[in-house]
Amino acid sequence: MRLLVGPNANSLSVRAFAGTYVVLIAFNCDLAYCTGLLGFAIRRQDVATGEVHWLPALKRFDLPPGTGPAQLTTLEAPIQKFHWGDYTTQAGKTYAYEVHAMRGAKGALLSADMVSLTVTCENPDNVGNVGNPDNVGNVGNVGNVADQEPRHEVHYNRSAASSQAFAREFPNLPAGEITDPKARAWLSRGLAEALIAFIDDTKAGEGLHLFLYEFDKEEFAEALHEALLRGVKLEILHDGIIKGGKGPSLKADPLLVGHALDSEAKHRVGAGLQISHNKFMVRTDTAGTPIAVWTGSTNFTDAAIYGQSNVGHAIFGPEPATTYFTWHQDIWNSPDKSVANSRTDAMRLTQVPTGVTGTTLVLSPRTSVEALTRCAQLITGATDMVCFTAPFALYKDVEAALITTPAQVYGLLNLANVVTQALYAAPNTRLAAAGALDNASVLEAWQADLVEKESMHHKGVHIHTKVILIDPLSDKPGVIIGSANFSNNSSCNNDENQLFIFDQTAVADVYIGEFMRMFDHYYFRDHVKNTDTPFLDETDAWTAPFFDGGEKEKARTAYF
Repeated sequence: MRLLVGPNANSLSVRAFAGTYVVLIAFNCDLAYCTGLLGFAIRRQDVATGEVHWLPALKRFDLPPGTGPAQLTTLEAPIQKFHWGDYTTQAGKTYAYEVHAMRGAKGALLSADMVSLTVTCENPDNVGNVGNPDNVGNVGNVGNVADQEPRHEVHYNRSAASSQAFAREFPNLPAGEITDPKARAWLSRGLAEALIAFIDDTKAGEGLHLFLYEFDKEEFAEALHEALLRGVKLEILHDGIIKGGKGPSLKADPLLVGHALDSEAKHRVGAGLQISHNKFMVRTDTAGTPIAVWTGSTNFTDAAIYGQSNVGHAIFGPEPATTYFTWHQDIWNSPDKSVANSRTDAMRLTQVPTGVTGTTLVLSPRTSVEALTRCAQLITGATDMVCFTAPFALYKDVEAALITTPAQVYGLLNLANVVTQALYAAPNTRLAAAGALDNASVLEAWQADLVEKESMHHKGVHIHTKVILIDPLSDKPGVIIGSANFSNNSSCNNDENQLFIFDQTAVADVYIGEFMRMFDHYYFRDHVKNTDTPFLDETDAWTAPFFDGGEKEKARTAYF
């Protein structure tokens, strides 16, 4: 849900974008309004419970120790930029916000102006309330999909073990991968549960047709075993390529045998294939007709749920489930199909979108990097904002487009070196790499309540989503997601799937909210050690860069 209020009589405007567990709030005004402005404070009320609080702050004024509350809020330490994220909302709930313009002096701030608005967060089981409302929250009640618009489910895990919230909630956890059940549930935030629900809601006589890369999570195997026992038809394709004595099937095979699933599974191999990197499931009804697909970046592993940032995206309806199913059956019937023959079939089944409407599935391997070329074209054509994630290095044309686009660019990187220095130096560009704050003195310099040392815990990839957002806050947003990294191998040499979703503002709101949640989290951790001061500006001078035609002005206007 998105809402714009204002400008009021004093020129202050507020715009909100409500995803599932995130509400982004942006402010705008004219330059004259900024005289004496020390920042913005945000008050939130839970409409259902009446609970009221001021959103927490991070950066503080330079005041004597012990001055003010231990845990700062934006009332005492206002926001000195033109957008903020509320990352503590609950899916489906309604919140009333007041945005206050704060003036006066540090330690003696006054609200000089206020704009209020009320928004409702999306339900991850029914984003945008499309489709039959009787199906809300019940993936088992698909109904007559031919008579429905596609229904989207978007499930992001919380991830972020390297956070103050996690360190406080679960202190003294041992180093290494997280095994504590409560900590795992916190990190999953419904992703594992939604994936299992997709499996559990299949009925006797229906089918689940899986095409997987890594598969070693016990709970997922158990859910599939239970589905088999109740009469669900299972077809499990999974990567069977062994190189140098390594491959995901070395873990998957014993799991499949142990849960009596091996007779329902086939290795995907094929001459010239680098990896079979899909992570999707198609559900078919008792007549064998495709009715839903689960896709996204989430492998069937503990690391995917508890160590990495990942998303599961389900779409209910005949398409794109039918095309996914056709592709699955093509490989199921010839699991050793060569990469050359696979390219021919993928090109026949799917075409790269030339327009910017609807939802288009693009399968790989392909005979060229045309999907990447289309991504680059969309990035170049963006006017307001581009957001991208980079688990690994980007294809050169995609990075070149990010460097030259006129839009504000936000990049979330697994490691700082997955992009070149040229992108770091590009105008209107902000990049953040995954990291943790593990030095108490650095934490304490910022505010009194930042005192817990953080750990990344997971030792592998942390940013694992494969996302590009094109003008996500506009009326015509673009969302590009799937299993495919933005690389040559993903286009030409791997089994992959990628969705281009246009015009779905509710879907875009979920993705931009979750992107900014992780970006803000890691941007602070990536840059805090290189920041000269943790203190807020005591004058209105902080506003000047937001009106000088540079990067900060682009960041301000991108939300409007």
